[in-house]
Amino acid sequence: MEQLKIALIHLDVRYADTEHNRRQLVELNREAAENGARILVNTELAVSGYSFSSLGEVAPYAEPQNGPTARALAEIATMHGCYIALGYAEEDPATGIYYNAVAVIGPDGMPVLNYRKITAEVRWACAGDPLQRNVFDTPWGRVGVMICSDTYYGSIPRMSALRGADLLLVSANWPGGSLDPKEIWQARARENGFFLAACNRTGRDRTMECEDACSCVYAADGGVMLEAASPFSTVFHASLPLVEGRIPSERAVRLRHRTPERYRALYLDMRYATDMTAYCRLPGPGMLQLLCQPVQDGAFPDERCFEGIFSRSGSARPELVVLSAIGSCGFEEARLKLLDAAGRYETAFCTGFSGDGGRMRLLFCDSRGRVRTRIAGHDDFDCIDLAHARIALAGKEELYHPEAAITLAKGGCDLVVTPADFLDDHDRRVLGSRSIEQVAIAACASNRSFVSVPPVEHYRWAESCAEGGEPCCVQLDVPALRRKHFYDRLDTALLLEKTSSPERTVSPEHGQNTKILP
Repeated sequence: MEQLKIALIHLDVRYADTEHNRRQLVELNREAAENGARILVNTELAVSGYSFSSLGEVAPYAEPQNGPTARALAEIATMHGCYIALGYAEEDPATGIYYNAVAVIGPDGMPVLNYRKITAEVRWACAGDPLQRNVFDTPWGRVGVMICSDTYYGSIPRMSALRGADLLLVSANWPGGSLDPKEIWQARARENGFFLAACNRTGRDRTMECEDACSCVYAADGGVMLEAASPFSTVFHASLPLVEGRIPSERAVRLRHRTPERYRALYLDMRYATDMTAYCRLPGPGMLQLLCQPVQDGAFPDERCFEGIFSRSGSARPELVVLSAIGSCGFEEARLKLLDAAGRYETAFCTGFSGDGGRMRLLFCDSRGRVRTRIAGHDDFDCIDLAHARIALAGKEELYHPEAAITLAKGGCDLVVTPADFLDDHDRRVLGSRSIEQVAIAACASNRSFVSVPPVEHYRWAESCAEGGEPCCVQLDVPALRRKHFYDRLDTALLLEKTSSPERTVSPEHGQNTKILP
């Protein structure tokens, strides 16, 4: 099988020691190129170190795109015919503005791309333009570039997929801890169908210990190709499979069922929505008792099952019960049974039915006799107001698209309910990460169920999970869910294009056709 060899330069970056870092970069990049790597990725801010707290602090360590480090690496790229991605603190000579940037040098020593981090460090770096070009073409396919926390929000990597990336390179400075980047990066590869190679760092920065930081490579299906850490500078190698000389991404498959016409609320500016309850005319917030109840073998729950659900719950009776997908009885029969159960137990129920073409038919019934149905991926989203919360029904495949979660959150949705036949580990990671988009997720299948809620600040989402058919019972703090903070530095026109053309030609930008070799 043909393979593309890539290298991750996992560097022990010394804070504010550019000469030492540059020597190490040249040595390790040369070693990787001599060992056959065709694409080399370096860590975020590899030349300067990371933790600068002001413009004055970073100033002595910033350099222009064609600075001494880029020129030194250009010689290696030319000699060995490889692409090199360099993370550095950039000073724009025309404006004096500082950026957290990645410069990509081509096999001819020419600059291919200069990408500026969108989720930039607020104390010294200017945020990159979300409309900037971040992909370039190679003989093996289209390659995208991002920096560290740009991958946190699902919509930013999605823009790379819509621009046609078959492989996403991530330059990172992300220590282990409460939010493990491996989980984020694996979810981003899976939901977008591209390969992802993230080059992290090691050592100690001014304010961070990074000895446990992992560099990673994930396949287009989310499979692990490399997860490695080192207390010392090293080069990690990985080989990507090629099919007829091309990177076999699954991007086209993953993006096929996007429905941009349903995502229009994504562009709404919510900065003035300080009170989501009043702004979106939501029901008054309160605590919501939620139960995810798997049903075995797709059988509709019998009376004993219902009695067990409510006897176990005691005084904390669930106001909403989410059942896994049902397949053993017809839709009309299930509707009547759920309506009866909802009336007797004064509880709302949700479930789903697998239909033709793999589309899930979703059903909601409550004690007031309300019935809502929708076919996932076919019908418009429909929000339902309970006593203290606004919910929406969505299929598992729909939530593989971050645009859907943002749209629902901006419509005031507190909770998205997802009945499913089966939830694997990838589904749990991807759907769990959807709560970063400011909406809670309740997913229930016969094998597992979980509830994830939006993180506080820039951390991991909180999650409750039950395995092996056990129920998952959670009390949702709806008032907390109403405190939403949206990340809107996005190319909304790209995300909302109805007929996107990811194979369109990538043309050089003005100022990016100057050779940087001396």
